[in-house]
Amino acid sequence: MTNPTSEGKQADVESAETFPVRLKQALGDQSIRGFARECGFSDTVLRQYLNGQSEPTRPALLAIARTANVNLEWLAAGSATIKESTISLAEKYTYKNPLAFETDWLQKQFPDSFDNLLLTQMPDDSMEPTLHMGDLVLIDTRDRDLATVNHGIYLVKLGDRILVKRLQYVAGKILRVLSDHSAYETFAIGLPDESNELSLMGKIVWSGQKL
Repeated sequence: MTNPTSEGKQADVESAETFPVRLKQALGDQSIRGFARECGFSDTVLRQYLNGQSEPTRPALLAIARTANVNLEWLAAGSATIKESTISLAEKYTYKNPLAFETDWLQKQFPDSFDNLLLTQMPDDSMEPTLHMGDLVLIDTRDRDLATVNHGIYLVKLGDRILVKRLQYVAGKILRVLSDHSAYETFAIGLPDESNELSLMGKIVWSGQKL
C-alpha cells in the first residue's frame, strides 16, 4: 500500500480550505434554490459561488453566514470554527455594507424581520420622486409570495433583471406593476402565472438617501 506524498496531503488540505468547500459544508442538505431565496439572491448566483466561478460580495457573505448560522470569519477565510458567533460585534452593530446599523435599533424597528433584512441600492430612477437612483433600501426577504401582495414597494426579479417596483393587487387576481416616475409604463400580470417570469425578492421596509 502506497502512502500519500507530502505534496498530496498538502493539496488535500488546501482543497478542503477553499471557499466553495466551506460553502457546501454550510449549505448542508438544504436545497440550492431554497437556500438562495433565504439569502436574497438567485440560485444561479449561489451555483456560481459553489462552482468557484465567482466570489461573493461582503453583503452576500453576511447573508450566507446568517442563513446557514455559521461563523462569518470561518466562511470567508477558513479561520476560527464553524459555529462560533456568526458576526463580530453582533452585540452592538449589524453591518449591512456600506453602513453599520445599531442592532438595537434594527430589532426595535423590524422585530419580525430583523434576521431577514438585506441592504441594496436603487438600480434606476423609475421610482422617483419616492426613491432616487443610488438610494439605500432595506429589504424584508421573508415577503416573497406574489399571492399575498396587497400594496407596497418590492425588490423583484423580472426575467434576468433586478428591479424595484410598486406592486398593487386588483380584482380578478391581477397584479399591477407600477413605477412612480411618469416616464415608465405600468403593466399587469395574472396570478398565478408561472410564465410571467416575475418573482419577489422581498419588500422594501426602509430607505435612506443623501441630503
